[in-house]
Amino acid sequence: MAENENKVTSEEIEAEVQENEAKVSEEKVAKKEKKSEKSKGPGFFARLGAKLKKFWKTMKSELKKVTWYSRQQTVISTLLVLVVMVIAGAVIGVLDVLFSLGLEGLANLF
Repeated sequence: MAENENKVTSEEIEAEVQENEAKVSEEKVAKKEKKSEKSKGPGFFARLGAKLKKFWKTMKSELKKVTWYSRQQTVISTLLVLVVMVIAGAVIGVLDVLFSLGLEGLANLF
């Protein structure tokens, strides 16, 4: 009698398989609905366009806040930079020649 109680009939197995298939199909439907809810928003290019538009507006407003130099101040600053570059180049060139002569002199001693 104990054997009969432990045995599972094929009808019970089929019923369990059908229940499992129903659960799986319900989960698939739920996933599809969830995906469709996500895709209801704006697309990638729409979001990108909106972000670029916002960036451009912000950049323009920030550039309006910048204090720009006058033309005269810009010319004077540019000339000053050029003069300092020429002087620095000349100093480096003179030091290069002096060190080269010094090293040649040391090389000639030995």
